[in-house]
Amino acid sequence: MSWASKAFGMGLGLFAVTAVAYAAHPAKTPSAAKPKAAVTKAKATKVTKAKATKVTKAKAPVLTGRRPPLVATGLKTPALVTNSCSACHGLTGISPLGEFPNLAGQGEPYLVKQIEDFRNHTRADPLAQSIMWGMAASIPRNKIRSVALYFASQKGAPGQPAPAQLVAAGRTLYFGGEISKQLPACMACHGSSGRGLLPWFPRLAGQHQAYIIAQLQAFKAGTRTNDPHAIMRTIAAKLTTAQMTALAAFVHSL
Repeated sequence: MSWASKAFGMGLGLFAVTAVAYAAHPAKTPSAAKPKAAVTKAKATKVTKAKATKVTKAKAPVLTGRRPPLVATGLKTPALVTNSCSACHGLTGISPLGEFPNLAGQGEPYLVKQIEDFRNHTRADPLAQSIMWGMAASIPRNKIRSVALYFASQKGAPGQPAPAQLVAAGRTLYFGGEISKQLPACMACHGSSGRGLLPWFPRLAGQHQAYIIAQLQAFKAGTRTNDPHAIMRTIAAKLTTAQMTALAAFVHSL
């Protein structure tokens, strides 16, 4: 309801209260006490409505759905992020190290799934086994979504310069695929801007090149198998090392 509608509704309420008072005392002018009571009641109503509105806003879900855009603002940094996640992924989800992924702006459902997959060991690429299995096990189940929401709310990493020749080759593959190898265009699942399509397809824009290459290699080798319907394993199996490098350079530049 708009502010104008609320104001109009309140005005009708005050009008009704006044009409009842006059109907009860038709031969008398309302005493000073009557308007004071009416004003007091109006103020009380206004305060009550204001409090109700405030409480409603506080209890409203941070995100309005599980489809993009998932945007939240003003989230407090969870203690887990400060004490653990930030060491590799940065306090705002932008990793200072190329082998660890940027999490800022990543979809909340995707992040939740990855944490769950680390916990139950269905994501078993080398980086997962060596680091994330242990880290994810230390996250209480009731804290997983708050961590994911926090990183989803952060501004994604900006694109970074990469060798022009690699970016051009990567752009061709990303938007056009390769018909002769039956390679689909990456944009079909990750979007034309590289921001991903939730819940299964992650944001790639601004992601570190080293991390992208490592994950494509893991899909190709079959050490990472938590992709729905083996989509990424099927695609990565057809990519050459040069193509992986070109794609990584292109998405890093987005």
